[in-house]
Amino acid sequence: MRRMLAGLWVAVVVSMSGAVASASAGSAEPVAASAGQALGAGAEEEAPVEYDPWKRFNKKTFAFNHSLDSHVIEPVASAYDKVVPNWAQRAVSNMAANVGSVRRIVSTALQGRFDDTGQEFGRFVINTMFGLGGFVNAAPSFGVKEGTTADMGQTLGVWGAGPGPYLVVPFLPPLTLRDAFGFAVDTALDPVTWVAPIGALAGATGEKTVNTRSQNLELYEGVEETTLDLYSAVESAYLQQRDTAVLNGRARGLFGRSDRPGPGADPVR
Repeated sequence: MRRMLAGLWVAVVVSMSGAVASASAGSAEPVAASAGQALGAGAEEEAPVEYDPWKRFNKKTFAFNHSLDSHVIEPVASAYDKVVPNWAQRAVSNMAANVGSVRRIVSTALQGRFDDTGQEFGRFVINTMFGLGGFVNAAPSFGVKEGTTADMGQTLGVWGAGPGPYLVVPFLPPLTLRDAFGFAVDTALDPVTWVAPIGALAGATGEKTVNTRSQNLELYEGVEETTLDLYSAVESAYLQQRDTAVLNGRARGLFGRSDRPGPGADPVR
């Protein structure tokens, strides 16, 4: 499941970086075309300081995740892509995005981004009521704009928490210590975890993972073929994306710190 994350997170990192740069949709869905683009997406901003004291462990875990994706997730996703029609894949993605509205509503509210909170709440209600529970993205037809991105890791950064060390763990996307805490809170905010038994939750997570992977087969292949040091590319792109997300949250929100550490600041902040 993790190579999917190496792949998924090259794409997710690449995608989130592109999504932030282009103000596109409200989750980490693929947008950019390569790790190089992700690394350059925020060129106007100062590059975030890379703090990787656990690099030996991280690289071993990254290799494990990458291998798992190559030998398990990618073949399953390729077969899934051939069997499951595109409209069904989009429906699964829409459903996952709709469920994710709960954490985005909470995160935007905690950042003081109340316009985004209202938009996200409206999107959730409309898609749930008129989009077959979220399988159809009906909100644009009602004039609700797209583009909300928020999570608890970003919220902690907006409040002033530093990213802490870079961290790679099995079966999860790249993280920083701050984002690991945020990820735990986001998981607790996922409505599926409130009602689904562990087995059903694992199945739903696996389905979402394979579905996302199947929609980005060419993207992952292109990134891997053109990147010599995939670990460093993913790390740099991820840290750039998260730094940009925090800066955007501070710019849009009423709460949290408005200042930004200058060059050479302590990476743990």
